[in-house]
Amino acid sequence: MNWEKVNVLQFKDAIEKSKGVCVIPIGCLEKHGYHLPLGTDLFIAREICERAAEKEEFMIFPYYPFGQVSEVRHKLGTVALPAVLQLQILEALCAEISRNGFKKIVFANGHGGNNYMLAYFAQSMLDKIRDYDIYTVNVWHLTEQQYREVFAKHRVTPDGGHADITETSQMMAIDASLVHMELLDRSETASLGRSAPYTEKGIYNGFCWYADYPHQIAGDPCNATKAFGQDYLELCVDNFTDAIRLIKNDSTLPFLAKEFYEKAENPSV
Repeated sequence: MNWEKVNVLQFKDAIEKSKGVCVIPIGCLEKHGYHLPLGTDLFIAREICERAAEKEEFMIFPYYPFGQVSEVRHKLGTVALPAVLQLQILEALCAEISRNGFKKIVFANGHGGNNYMLAYFAQSMLDKIRDYDIYTVNVWHLTEQQYREVFAKHRVTPDGGHADITETSQMMAIDASLVHMELLDRSETASLGRSAPYTEKGIYNGFCWYADYPHQIAGDPCNATKAFGQDYLELCVDNFTDAIRLIKNDSTLPFLAKEFYEKAENPSV
């Protein structure tokens, strides 16, 4: 069920059919080498959500493109909103989705740069009582066994994590017309290693990604294939479907929220 495609009567029925679950595919707009589109993370997140919704009914919100991508402001095509504004928009968006009847809001994350932001956002929402619950799921999540088996099946090696063999193969499976391997510059795929002194000491700073991958490609995708992408996507879809089933029937988080807020009103030792 797609929010923008249903009419108002179908929308009303969708609330019950989905058990109040609304999923927001979230990515960003940023360079993915020269061979992939700026919206690669959005394409992948949306594709996984669409396929999962065929197996388990839930509402899909129109995809959300304004992810945390400040470290890529040096590249053309990046849209990086100020951090405070991003959090304000996410909160307002959740409030509107809840007002329309969906009380379990799931961020289907397709962009690694959103990890910290979404985790912080979810925790920041504990500051007052709300009538909805927030969940975040990384759509690329595979179990260790799934990960090993799918790479072994296609005889490819895990490499990088951005515009790499995995993302490129998935885009080949989603829409091969958007992949231009003839534009790939393999000389830019290796880490420059400039963040190593910090990483070795457990230090993080905002320039870590830029330090190692200023060209916005991490890993050599030259051996990417549509077949690998299809298999990888199917595993992601199965896992995301399982996550949604758990969330649809989840009574633990609503209980914990109620318990927490009651205790927060009268904190104890």
